[in-house]
Amino acid sequence: MPFTITRFTDLHGEPVSLLLASINGYQDEPLEPLEKTLEPIAHFFIGIEINAWVAKENCIQPKEGLTQDESAAIHLYTMNFCDGPSLYEVFNQALRAKNRQDLRPWFKLLKLFLTALHKLPSHAQTVWCGARNIDLSSKYPKGKKLAWWGVRSCLTSLELLQSTQYLGQTGDRAVFAIECLNGKSISLHSYFGPEEEIILLPGFYFEVIDQISPEVGLHIIQIREINPSFLLVTPPFVEINSFSTSLQTTQTDEMNQLSMSSISSSYASMICKIDEQKCSSS
Repeated sequence: MPFTITRFTDLHGEPVSLLLASINGYQDEPLEPLEKTLEPIAHFFIGIEINAWVAKENCIQPKEGLTQDESAAIHLYTMNFCDGPSLYEVFNQALRAKNRQDLRPWFKLLKLFLTALHKLPSHAQTVWCGARNIDLSSKYPKGKKLAWWGVRSCLTSLELLQSTQYLGQTGDRAVFAIECLNGKSISLHSYFGPEEEIILLPGFYFEVIDQISPEVGLHIIQIREINPSFLLVTPPFVEINSFSTSLQTTQTDEMNQLSMSSISSSYASMICKIDEQKCSSS
C-alpha cells in the first residue's frame, strides 16, 4: 500500500450542507510556546510531546519572520504521526464541529497557528486539492456559495495531486481547481520541505464556478474565493494594511483571467494524458 498524505484529500469531511457559526474568542488567548498550547489537547494523541519537540528542533532557525514556536506549529501540523491520529486530522475535526464548544480546548493552538499563517504573505493563484474514492459533485452545484472550515492543504501542481501519494488516477476522484486570493505558502516551514503546499485558512468562502467530468470517475470542480458578508473567523490579531484591500480588488480580475487560462490548460493536459493512456492500453 503506497504512503499517502490525507490532509490534501479529506474534503469528504467538510460540512457544506449548512453554514456553521463563526469562530471567535480564540484571538483573546495569549501567545504561548507550542508545548503549552498542546497541553489541553494532548489526550487526543499518542506521544504528541515528542513530535512537538521534533518540530521545534527542525525550526531553530525559522524563516519569513516567524518565531520558532510559530514555525514549529506549522511544521507539526504537516507531520504524519506513527501512532494514532496526526494533528491535522483531529484539529480539522474540531474546526468542522457544529458545536463550537468542541473547539475551545484548541484555542491556544489555534491562536499560535493562525498567528503564524497570518504573518506569511498571501498569494493569489490557482491551487489544487481533492477527495479520493468519492464523487462530491452533487454537493458542489454551479453557482453555490459555500465555506470550508478545516485547514485546507492544497498543491500548486495538478500532476502531483494525481500521483499515488495523493489522489491517484483510478476510481472515483473529486479534483478541486481553486482560484484563491489569500493562499499561504508553507514550504519553508513544512516537515516535507520543498513540496509546494499552499494552505487556505479556516472559513475559506467561495463560489462554485463550473464542473467537468473528462472521464468516468473523474470529477473536476472549479471554485473561486470570494469575500463573505461577515468574517467567518476572527483574525488572531489586528492587521493594519489599508493598501491590501485596494490591491486585492485591482488584482482580482487579472488573477481570474490568468487562473482560467491555467485551469483550461491543465484540463486539456489531463484529458490528453487520459486519451494517451487509453490508446496505449487498447
